[in-house]
Amino acid sequence: MKVFFRKSTLAFAALCFVFISKFVYSQELHIVAGGSMSVSSGDVLSVNNNLSVNATGSLTIYSNATHSGSLVVTGTATGNITYKRYLQDLKWYLVSAPVVGQSVPAFVANAENALKRSRGMYAIGYYKSSNASGLRWVYHHNTPTTQNQETLTDFVNGQGYISSRTSAGNLTFTGAMATSDVTVSLENTTTNHHWFSVGNPFPSFLPANNNAAATNLISQNTNTFHPSYVGLYFWNGTEYKVVNHAFPSVHLKPGQAFIINTKSGNEQFTFSRNLQSHQAETNKFYRNAPTPNILVTLSDGKESKTTELKFYDNATTGLDPGYDAAAFIDGKPHFSLNTHLVKESQGIDFMLQCLPNNAYETLVIPLSVYAKANKTITFSAATKHLPQGAGAYLEDTVTKRFVNITDTEHTLTLNSTQNGIGRFYLHTSDRTLHTDDFLDISSVNIYKTEGNMLRIEGLKEQGKASVHLYDILGKKIMTQSFKTQRVKDIPLPASLKTGIYLVNIQSEKGQFTKKIIMG
Repeated sequence: MKVFFRKSTLAFAALCFVFISKFVYSQELHIVAGGSMSVSSGDVLSVNNNLSVNATGSLTIYSNATHSGSLVVTGTATGNITYKRYLQDLKWYLVSAPVVGQSVPAFVANAENALKRSRGMYAIGYYKSSNASGLRWVYHHNTPTTQNQETLTDFVNGQGYISSRTSAGNLTFTGAMATSDVTVSLENTTTNHHWFSVGNPFPSFLPANNNAAATNLISQNTNTFHPSYVGLYFWNGTEYKVVNHAFPSVHLKPGQAFIINTKSGNEQFTFSRNLQSHQAETNKFYRNAPTPNILVTLSDGKESKTTELKFYDNATTGLDPGYDAAAFIDGKPHFSLNTHLVKESQGIDFMLQCLPNNAYETLVIPLSVYAKANKTITFSAATKHLPQGAGAYLEDTVTKRFVNITDTEHTLTLNSTQNGIGRFYLHTSDRTLHTDDFLDISSVNIYKTEGNMLRIEGLKEQGKASVHLYDILGKKIMTQSFKTQRVKDIPLPASLKTGIYLVNIQSEKGQFTKKIIMG
């Protein structure tokens, strides 16, 4: 039931307590001395003008395990509000303060928040990209002595934090309400690690992607993201999972944080006030039409890792920003499964790759596997809405075998450590596959790796070849012969400068040239 207050002003006098259920709309709302109002989990309060809360009054919004209360004010807001963000277990969560001015020392001192504590560090911290791998989450500590300890002051509006309680319950945030756009200035780091944690600064919902609203967080901040990482990365208690335009409608709930990857270390992320809305349920997913997809799983008996492929009319085999999503990696993974782009790969691991739905016969997707030697691993795949007869076929270039992992699991013991691509590939064809079905020239990827190597990926294993490197003026920089294989790394001259180069490959089957940028 919706309740509408049509008077110009709604005020609550001293000693008055009001509990809001369902939807309440008001032109103005003034909570006077001693007045109290609460918005229950899943219910909404919308003020179509100004809000004021007396210093001895209170306005509290609640959430629970499945629903979040919501407050939207279109005018000004004075005084403090309280938002209680519910954490349903002892796991770690990414959270943000849906208020302005909440003191971190006061927050950790509040016994009701029941934060975990270890060696003087409280379970509230932010992500600092310039720190070394493994030390990037910086936790509140009253007397910090290490790189990942810091005495925090107030919660930064729009910044994301990591937190965990000793038991299920609320994190209580009290402060002013943000009533204008919130822009977060991200750390100006000189490192190549451009991951940052940000979060919803409003006590209401925000649309995350195109299926939630035409104007949304991702679309408004597209120029901030690294093109391969256009999406919001959420922690699910075990690993990071991305949400982008390839997903059904997703709304960001109050107090929800996530991580992003930016194109540089001096960017800004904006949360627009006019994106606020009320939602009946938190993060409910809607799907208008079935999307063909393959979910590939790699397991070692203790851990399971997945990578996903989705198929669309307008997708390409190269990078589709906002649809393809590279994986979050902090340091070298010990066990992981991702893919590389079929075309125009730059050596980046992708957790989600979107591909054209009219190319099942020709698609060959490089699988990036990290696993130790002598480990027994199992591949499997779950498919949905694929054309009749299409499936997921695993190619193992070492054993020269093709296995339909849609129908059955495939288990093997690794004879060597796997450090990315080169051994395993996924085919989507339903035709009979043979060991000579390798990538053609159109799918060869050439790029520079971090180890100053020129990587040639996708050549047929068919004999001898040579590579010739020229600068943009046609001057030959390097020539080297090699035996063709699926992934070949060739050392580059140490003196090579940033610029555009031409790479010419000559083999017994012919030659081709590609232009690449080296930086």
